Amino acid sequence: MEKVVYKEELCGRIAVVKEMDMPFGHYYTGYIEILHKDPFSWRNHVEMGKELFFDSWDEFEEFPGGVTFAGSFPDIESEEGFVGFDTEPFTPGEYTEEDCIDILKKTANILAIRTRAAEEAIASRKSSEPKNKSNKKSKNVGLLLEAVNDLANASAFNERDKKDKVSERLDSAGKNITLFLVNELHVKPSDIAMFTILKTVLSEDNNDE
Repeated sequence: MEKVVYKEELCGRIAVVKEMDMPFGHYYTGYIEILHKDPFSWRNHVEMGKELFFDSWDEFEEFPGGVTFAGSFPDIESEEGFVGFDTEPFTPGEYTEEDCIDILKKTANILAIRTRAAEEAIASRKSSEPKNKSNKKSKNVGLLLEAVNDLANASAFNERDKKDKVSERLDSAGKNITLFLVNELHVKPSDIAMFTILKTVLSEDNNDE
C-alpha cells in the first residue's frame, strides 16, 4: 500500500513524498516536478520514462541512490511529469519522511538557482543583440546554450560553496565559448589564448598595486 504524506509547491514545483508499506518493507519515496522551462532533454526523458539519464546531472545529486523514477502520476496534474527517488534499498528508518522532504527542498532550491541563472544569461544575451539582427539560428548556437547551462550550474554550486564543481563547470563553459568563437566567428585560437594571457597578466598587475 502507498499513500501521499506530503504534497507542496516548492520554488514553483510540486514536491511529493509517498509512504510505502509493502510486504518487503516500509520506506518512503520522493518526487519533484519537471517544468516546461527546464531543458528539453529533461522533459523528453521524463516523457520516455528514462530515469537513468538524470543520474549524470548534478542538480539531482541529493537524491539517495540516484534518480529511480521518471514519469507522471495519473492523480497529480503536472506540466511535464516528475523525477524521483526511493529509499527502499537502505536500512529501514535510515530515511524518514522529514529527511525526504528536506531532500526535495534542497533540490527545489538548486533547480530554482539554475533556472534563474539560465534566464538571466539568456535575457542578457538577447538585450545585447542588434535590433536588425537576422532571426536565423546559428548552426553553433548549441555551444552557447551548453555554455549557459554550465554557467547556471556553476552559479548553483557557488551558492552551495562547492568550489571544485564551480571550477569544473566554468572550465566546460570556457571550452564551449571557445569552440563557438572559432567555429562561428572564425576567431583564431591563438588570439583567444593571447587574450587570456593578457587578461591574467593585467589582473596580476592590478593585484600588485
